[in-house]
Amino acid sequence: MIWLVLLYAVFLAAGFFGMKAIRASRKEKALFVTITTIGGILWGSLVLRRPLDVNRAIAIVIDYLL
Repeated sequence: MIWLVLLYAVFLAAGFFGMKAIRASRKEKALFVTITTIGGILWGSLVLRRPLDVNRAIAIVIDYLL
């Protein structure tokens, strides 16, 4: 599991270096972090052998927000 956290950190760092090179906006950086974090959570759930039910998670978020 530690390798997954390290890989997540490497992807974030590489993404931020790439975005700095193209002078990305704050919105683009926030979107990148959000998508990378969602991917990390999904991979983590698979590694722990407890797959996350994305549909149920989306429903919970919608119920919470609305």
